[in-house]
Amino acid sequence: MKIAGILYFLIPGLALLIPTAYAAKIGAPYAPTRLPVVRKAFQLIGLNKNDFLVDLGAGDGSILLEASKHSARALGYELSPIMWFVIWLRSFNDKKIKINFANFYSQQLPPKTTVVFAFLMPNIMPRVLEFLKKQNLPQAKYFLAYAFPLPKEIEPMHVVHAKNCARLYVYDWRNIIAN
Repeated sequence: MKIAGILYFLIPGLALLIPTAYAAKIGAPYAPTRLPVVRKAFQLIGLNKNDFLVDLGAGDGSILLEASKHSARALGYELSPIMWFVIWLRSFNDKKIKINFANFYSQQLPPKTTVVFAFLMPNIMPRVLEFLKKQNLPQAKYFLAYAFPLPKEIEPMHVVHAKNCARLYVYDWRNIIAN
C-alpha cells in the first residue's frame, strides 16, 4: 500500500515537472520579470488598445497582464504546465489575454502581432532571432528582449533602464527582418 501511495503522487508530479524542465532547457527557467522597466518600455513604444503583444515563454503572465493594463490584447505561449496554470488563474477574467500551452518555436505567430516580448536565456537568443525572421507579421513594430539582447549584428533602438531591473532592449521590427 505504501508504494501505491507514493506512486499516486510521484507519477502526476513527474508529469508536471518533466515538461517544466524541458521548457527551462529550450527557453529559460522561470524567473520573474521586473515590471518597472517593462512599464517604461511600454510607455516608450506607446503600447495601447491597437496593439497585439505576444510573449514567447509567458512565465507567470506578468507581461500579459501589464499589456492588458495598457489596453493591448496579449497572447502568451507557455510550455510549463505549472506556469500555464498560474497564468490561466491570473488572467481568468481578462478577455484581452489568451494563453496557449505550446512551444512557440512550433507556432506561426498571429499576423495581427505588433509587439513580441521575450525573456529567454542568452544562448537561446540566436535561435529566437531565426524564429522571428521566419514569421509573417505585417503589422509588427517592436521586439522587446528583457535582460538578454539579440546577437550583436542587430542593434537595439533603445535600451531601457530602471532601478533594480535588468535592461530591456527595444528593437525596431524592420531591423530584425532586414538582417
